[in-house]
Amino acid sequence: MLELLFFLPVAGALLLLLLPERAARGTAFAVALLTLGVSLALIPSAFAAGGSYGALSSVTWIAAWGVHWALGLDGLSLVLTILTALVTTVAIAWTPSRARTYYVLFLLLEAFSLGTFLAADLFVFYIFWEAMIIPAYLLIAGYGGARRARAALKFLIYSLAPSLLMLVAIVALGYEAFLQFGAWTFSIPALQHLVLPTSVQMWIFAGFAVAFLVKIPAFPFHSWMPEAYAEAPAPVTAMLSAVLSKTALYGFLRIALPLMPVAAHRFAPVLGVLALISILYGAIVALAQRDGKLVIGYSSLSHLGLVLLGIAALSYTGLEGAVLQMVNHGIYAAALFLLFGVVEERLGTRDLQEMGGLEARGPILAGLFLIAVLTALGLPGLQGFAGEITVLSGVYLVQPIWAWIAVISVILAAAYFIRLFQKVAHGTPPSADASPAERPEISGIQIALVAPLILLMFVLGLYPNPVPNAVSRPLRSVTHSVGAASAARTTATTEVAGK
Repeated sequence: MLELLFFLPVAGALLLLLLPERAARGTAFAVALLTLGVSLALIPSAFAAGGSYGALSSVTWIAAWGVHWALGLDGLSLVLTILTALVTTVAIAWTPSRARTYYVLFLLLEAFSLGTFLAADLFVFYIFWEAMIIPAYLLIAGYGGARRARAALKFLIYSLAPSLLMLVAIVALGYEAFLQFGAWTFSIPALQHLVLPTSVQMWIFAGFAVAFLVKIPAFPFHSWMPEAYAEAPAPVTAMLSAVLSKTALYGFLRIALPLMPVAAHRFAPVLGVLALISILYGAIVALAQRDGKLVIGYSSLSHLGLVLLGIAALSYTGLEGAVLQMVNHGIYAAALFLLFGVVEERLGTRDLQEMGGLEARGPILAGLFLIAVLTALGLPGLQGFAGEITVLSGVYLVQPIWAWIAVISVILAAAYFIRLFQKVAHGTPPSADASPAERPEISGIQIALVAPLILLMFVLGLYPNPVPNAVSRPLRSVTHSVGAASAARTTATTEVAGK
């Protein structure tokens, strides 16, 4: 089933190369929908062993280096694979007219993203991590706006350079396994049994952390984000924000924290400060933007900073809230980018000063956009609130001052999101002599596509328990590893002080 989940999009991409252009969109949507079905069918498998993580599928690949084609699953990877499959299914059919190559690249982007969440071998994880950069780069460069070449190149450079540090860190872990086990291995479950000196953990953790912080993105590694988000087509931007950013946050939870727990404690204050800066910086810059797409983009920077803050807290509640907010953000961020893409197409501009009147001329589109906006700003009863309050609770238990600072972003979010909706929906409408074809109303197909995302905003807002229940065992394993390292470090410090 895990191989099927990965190879379905790959096979679909190859099939598209043999089909006529006119069949590309329908075939790609069918493949993405089938992939979503397989991801949902994996729910029982994720809990077959009590939700514990392990290599459910492993084949020797490079024997001399101990590399295995290994895919694993637990509740944490499950919720993110379902999120990836869902967002891809909606995004891939969102734009009615695209070239066949566009859908080939989109399916490959889905496949490599899924592989990142399923990889149970660090070498395989790295291959997928690098591979997903290629279709994302080509989608931006080939189908983006006027400055797409510059935006795509910047995205490529920022993505590739830190990945080299991660590769060094991965090789270092394999070498440490050789020294301690007598054989090279990159198996994530096996590497959890390594005993690493603090100095080694610090360097390896730093190598992973830089790569992850760039991909999230977090301040000050976010410089690629404004241009990439602005120039990429709306469905591609939805994937960048809703899915690719989660691969980095997942990397912290799957690799950095459990494999280098002592270093995680040492770096937690640094991650927390960077998260707080990201939260406030993203919110303030979003409030000052005239480009509506960049308002959503910088809001995403702020909200992902809150997720990083939950991870930096290193508490179970903080991690639980971080994962819940990862899922929530993936859903409402995708909806915001897709719906605003329709607004841009209908009105012919992203400049908020030139918009207005959508509520009168496109009430359905305005209503759906309002629901997504209210979810993103954290209105109680919608999914954004549950994630935010859980993260803030977990952070407050460990670092109360972090929680008080982060709360400021909630006020700012209300300001910039309400401003965004007012500029788009209210005010003086454009010229009333526009033809019916130009009137800014959403199509029936797009309503059907975005409906599952809107429904989940209410369902996970009123009953968010499915996500925390799914990730409970994996997160308890992470907090146990980090907690044990903290206890050992405290004991060692006490003994030294006593002597």
